[in-house]
Amino acid sequence: MATRRPPQTVYVFQGGGALGAYQAGVVEALAHAELAPDWLVGTSIGAINATLIAGNAPGDRVQALRSFWDRVTQPGFTAPLPASPWTAIWQQGLQTWQTLTRGIPGFFKPRGPQAWDMNRRAPLGELGFYDTSPLAETLRELVDFDRIAAAETRLTLCAVNVRSGELALFDNRDGRTKIGPEHVMASGALPPGFPPVTIGRDAFWDGGIYSNTPLDVVLDDAERRDTLCFMVDLWDASEAAPHTMAQALTRYKDIQYASRILEHLGDHERMQNLRRALRLVGRKLDGKTAANPAVKELLALGCDSRIDVVHLVMRALPGEDSWRDIDFSDARLRARWAAGLRDGHRVLKRAAWREPPDDNVGMRVHSLPET
Repeated sequence: MATRRPPQTVYVFQGGGALGAYQAGVVEALAHAELAPDWLVGTSIGAINATLIAGNAPGDRVQALRSFWDRVTQPGFTAPLPASPWTAIWQQGLQTWQTLTRGIPGFFKPRGPQAWDMNRRAPLGELGFYDTSPLAETLRELVDFDRIAAAETRLTLCAVNVRSGELALFDNRDGRTKIGPEHVMASGALPPGFPPVTIGRDAFWDGGIYSNTPLDVVLDDAERRDTLCFMVDLWDASEAAPHTMAQALTRYKDIQYASRILEHLGDHERMQNLRRALRLVGRKLDGKTAANPAVKELLALGCDSRIDVVHLVMRALPGEDSWRDIDFSDARLRARWAAGLRDGHRVLKRAAWREPPDDNVGMRVHSLPET
């Protein structure tokens, strides 16, 4: 009998701009538990976090994340405003305006008024309101791309091909791709803010346009291997209905970028359990039935592997609005990191994936405990 390989540990990171500090907090908790990833999959800001992890030695990964998030942190808006119920709203609005007009050092900067001419013809690399070249410099400073090329830790970044509209995967183990800053930037090139990134003959946009939660990449690959997957999402698909226009805009964005993840999880759970059931049924067949070509073809669809998905979702902070994904203010980023660290420790304390599953279970989904 073939030796069963140990489970692989996978991190899957959703896109969400400034919300990505939450993922960094979760990673810090997992590092404390020595649950280092064998494979990282990310889209947009999730691709940046994944690259910072894969491109550093295990002992340096949390510091690399902290260095990036410290670099893009902006001081909170402190202009004196009269005390009133509107003060927090005005301060948040001014913070958003500051990001829109000034950009984020080490990440992106405004192109200038000509970028807002919607009918101006320009090269693909200029078809965005902001220039992301500062991000390339930040990545070169904080990431060892030779370490990524060595592929000790697998890294998969998700983008979408501008011309074909198809999902593009940049994977350091596919034998074709040497991942560099341009691949990370392509995964995070969300229009119309950021321009597409050209790699070879193709141009790419943010993978979140196609699917903001790249779980399918893992589950399709993990069918034949035991897997422990930590999926860290930044958009909550199940929050309360809105009561104001501001809340309606926020809720719309949540649903859009959550990418129907609960539905996808349910579909994959049913499919993996069916594969497991096929394998169990096959063991009970007599030799003649099992040797039937049609039966053999059916049984080949089964598998023994088990998948545990630990699903963490960042809850919106009080007072956040639909612009929260570009709110890089120091207080917000610290709060998001702290929330990720806290939730990471909570899910590790429960560690439901360590409980033995029933024999007929091929996949389990573990949500964050309510208390």
